[in-house]
Amino acid sequence: MPAEGARGARRTPSQARSRALVERIIAAAARVFDERGYAAATTNHVAEEAGVSIGSLYQYFASKDELLVALAERHVAEALPAVRAHVAEIEATRLPLEETLRALLALALRLNDSSKLHAVIHAEAERTPAIRAALSALDGELVRFVAAQLDGAGSGCSDPVRRARLVVAAADAAIHVVVLRLPPEERAGAVEDLADLMLRGLTRAA
Repeated sequence: MPAEGARGARRTPSQARSRALVERIIAAAARVFDERGYAAATTNHVAEEAGVSIGSLYQYFASKDELLVALAERHVAEALPAVRAHVAEIEATRLPLEETLRALLALALRLNDSSKLHAVIHAEAERTPAIRAALSALDGELVRFVAAQLDGAGSGCSDPVRRARLVVAAADAAIHVVVLRLPPEERAGAVEDLADLMLRGLTRAA
């Protein structure tokens, strides 16, 4: 991964004023990475966008790598409760399997559809232990839910958990590799295509 500046422990904001400063820097980094892309962005760009000195930025972030990690950690931290809430809603309404799948794919698109920024996070951010743990928890929630849906739908699948893992992995890959690379106006249609393809084989007996 490209590096800029020394990596290492920096100050942790403890007061409201310093926490607000860090939030401002992270928000500025999101805008800069989204507009310029990761390779062209620098910490000087971020400091200028945030309206702070480069020295103030370096008190909390040693490099643009660390800024990107902070954005990635925020993204996955926000995704997990959103997915849990959506799953709970679907479970409460007892939607049919087809509607459940379409709802989950639409949610995945909403969580990941953030112009260039998400692509930068997905491609460039270091997978820290915190990020890996959050992603593992997210996958676990989705696999559990999809497996329960398959079992409840009487799919005849001999191993619903294995099939659920394939569904979750395939959906994630398709959204990142294909859907998010399409023009925004084409993405909803691509998600519908993906749902149709997955539904054709999802409930076939193993």
